[in-house]
Amino acid sequence: MAKTGQTTNLPEAKLLARREAHMAMAGLSLGQAAEDSQAVCHLILESDAWQQAAQLLLYIPISGEIDINPLIKKGLEVGKEIALPRFSPENNAYEACAIPNLGELVIGKFGIPEPSLGCQKIGTKQLDLVIVGGVAFDGLGGRLGRGGGFFDRLLADISAKKCGVCFDQQVHPDVPVERHDVKMDMIATPSGWLVPQPA
Repeated sequence: MAKTGQTTNLPEAKLLARREAHMAMAGLSLGQAAEDSQAVCHLILESDAWQQAAQLLLYIPISGEIDINPLIKKGLEVGKEIALPRFSPENNAYEACAIPNLGELVIGKFGIPEPSLGCQKIGTKQLDLVIVGGVAFDGLGGRLGRGGGFFDRLLADISAKKCGVCFDQQVHPDVPVERHDVKMDMIATPSGWLVPQPA
């Protein structure tokens, strides 16, 4: 991937980076995607960050993202409090809502399953760990989302450790980031961990 971060036009650089990331993912078979997702989930389940966390925010995967459904199921099974993002039309923003089980999901604003209105919102300061998907990541903790900034605004209020998850094809040398883009503390890939050095 080109050093898109060198351009001064960040919105254009992000658009280009997203396009390149989608192209890199185009050759990934469904079988390989499933195998890679299993490898990432296994890596996280073995980590201290997961084992020590009691309250976690995860996400419902869509096409092109690591399938972390096994983490959601395992977390619920062992008694961790599992929260997922729910879009609030009143605030035009996502909030973290705890789910008692996967039966409490409804289709949300963007066509993505999210907690039903019966699920309780939880304070972001209570969270111990956040598992974050995205379009592209780099070794410095940079994350490129799908655009819109909704998830970054949610992450900005969270002090818990943030763990990005992605396919190897989504790791790039230089993801264009802006001031409001939230960096990851660690990134789990099928090939292993990427842990940015402290600034």
